[in-house]
Amino acid sequence: PDLITVAKGIGNGFPLSAILIHPKFTPSYGMLGTTFGGNHLACAAALTVLEVMEKESLVDNARLMGEYLMEGLKTIPEIKEIRGRGLMIGLEFENSIIELRKKLLYEKKVFTGISGEKVLRLLPPLSITQVEADLFLRSLKEIIEKNNFQKLIK
Repeated sequence: PDLITVAKGIGNGFPLSAILIHPKFTPSYGMLGTTFGGNHLACAAALTVLEVMEKESLVDNARLMGEYLMEGLKTIPEIKEIRGRGLMIGLEFENSIIELRKKLLYEKKVFTGISGEKVLRLLPPLSITQVEADLFLRSLKEIIEKNNFQKLIK
C-alpha cells in the first residue's frame, strides 16, 4: 500500500497516531503546525513500544499464535468461515452471535468483539500465549456444546 495509518497500539495507551508513506513519494516540507505534532513524550512512548515488540518477538508471536488459533478454530464445525491475518480473526456464523458473545463474556470471562450481526471478532494482545489461546478455544467449544448451538445463535 502507498499509505498505512497506525494508532492506539503504537503508543501502548498513550494517544498517538502516525502515517507510514511508501518511499516512492518525495516528502515536501512546509510550515504546517499542529497542537500535538512532534510531542517528545509521545515519540518516546512509540519508540519504547517498538523496542519491546522487537525484543519480545511480538510480530512473530502474532503470526504463530494466529496460525495456532485458526487451526484450532477449524475443529469447530459451527463456524461457517474463519478469516483474518495474524491475531485479527473473524469467525462468521450462520446466524446472529449476540447470545454466544454474551455467554462467552458472562460465563467464561472471555471478551470478544463483533463485526456485524454474524461475525465474532478476535483481537487478542500480541503477547498471547498458547495457554491463553487454548483457554479461548476450550471456552468457545464449551459454550457452543453446553448451550445447544442452534438455540444460541437465533
